Amino acid sequence: MTAAADWTAMPAIGDGAPSGRRFAGRTCLVTGAASGIGRAIALRVAAEGAAVIAADVDLAGAAETVALAGGTGLAAAADVRSADSLAALTATVEQRFGGLDVLVNNAGIEILGRVDQTAPDVWDEIMAVNLRGTYLASRIMLPLLLQAAKARGGAAIVNNASLMGLVSSPGLAAYCASKAGVVSLTRSMALDYAADNLRVNCVCPGIVHTPMLERRFALHADREGAYRATAERPPVKYLGRPEDVAAAVAYLASDEARFVTGSALTIDGGVGAQ
Repeated sequence: MTAAADWTAMPAIGDGAPSGRRFAGRTCLVTGAASGIGRAIALRVAAEGAAVIAADVDLAGAAETVALAGGTGLAAAADVRSADSLAALTATVEQRFGGLDVLVNNAGIEILGRVDQTAPDVWDEIMAVNLRGTYLASRIMLPLLLQAAKARGGAAIVNNASLMGLVSSPGLAAYCASKAGVVSLTRSMALDYAADNLRVNCVCPGIVHTPMLERRFALHADREGAYRATAERPPVKYLGRPEDVAAAVAYLASDEARFVTGSALTIDGGVGAQ
């Protein structure tokens, strides 16, 4: 007979049911926060009490995000391709906020092309932002996150992968490969840091109406027709919104998800189930 579980050793769940202030007293950094899903995530966690650092190569867009969030956070110019840029950002976060509880690796790019249509420098650029950027930001900010995990009993990383990291699509070779790497990296990190009370999960959005998707529509002569055809693809028959992804990220980053790590949560209107 096995010994009874020591339930008193389980980490605290915080305030229990959602109160609308799940991140009160917490600091959250979101990369790629100048627009789209990144902005929606920053606004969601700020609305729930977080001090938000909106980081992006587009500083003006990041500043607009902070203003929309109430103006109490920090907008920072940061390039996830650069270790020096991320190290400077980490130092600023530590100096300004004293630590970091949640890292959301959201920065990403999409460039269309099959393998024969993707030049090596384009391949490298997609990998540098989507996959290496996720690794690099996590690596450089790990000391702050582990410090918070020890002090508070938990910290979280949420990576923005993609449904294309689990399935695939024609003409997106490098993007799909990079996002599959993010999913695998998420699972590896979840195992590596579970004993440190640092949870690592990723979201896998499907078709979400963002500026990135708008750029794809702009390639079509009949933009409205492309939009309608795309909206018909999910079984629910409508496109996702950045706020749909932000809600999932907020859950995974919160104490309510204390028993969730290594997951790849699809937010796709049922596309992956077909």
